[in-house]
Amino acid sequence: MRKAALAIILLALLSSCSFRDSDGETHEKGVYPDLVLTNAEYTLGQSGERPIHLTCSMLALFSADSLAQIDDLSFISYDENGETAVEGRADRALVDTDTKRMELEGDVVIHAASGDMMITSDALVFDSENDEITADGNVSVSSEDGSFRGTGFRGDLREEAYAFATIDEGVFTL
Repeated sequence: MRKAALAIILLALLSSCSFRDSDGETHEKGVYPDLVLTNAEYTLGQSGERPIHLTCSMLALFSADSLAQIDDLSFISYDENGETAVEGRADRALVDTDTKRMELEGDVVIHAASGDMMITSDALVFDSENDEITADGNVSVSSEDGSFRGTGFRGDLREEAYAFATIDEGVFTL
């Protein structure tokens, strides 16, 4: 009985979230993905939803945090008629697999079929569940209505409503 109790105490001590190195400094343990895939295809969504199909060079899944880290990705989603609704690409992404919110970075391009809109930025957030795009930095947008460049972009792809905090340059076509 004492050996079992000692084993439980020892196990609890060894499974703590930090450790001490030989100099006596305390360090946190690393967080590692549950699964790492290379040259992967991944579908983000549930049955009955409009899923997003991702293709990437690397995908790391962290299931406990409902996160995926993705490198060199392209993605596409379809509307209810099977036509392309939104497609895009980025160098990196952090994806919340529960909310389908994608934080995209590095040479980001999103093409929304409605209004033939092309959005480019160094970084933006695409909330695919609500079809909303936000970006604090520089963004360029071109569509059948014109082209604009500015900062503080907010866009609703469903309502086709878009705004910039500041516009640096723009041309509106009638």
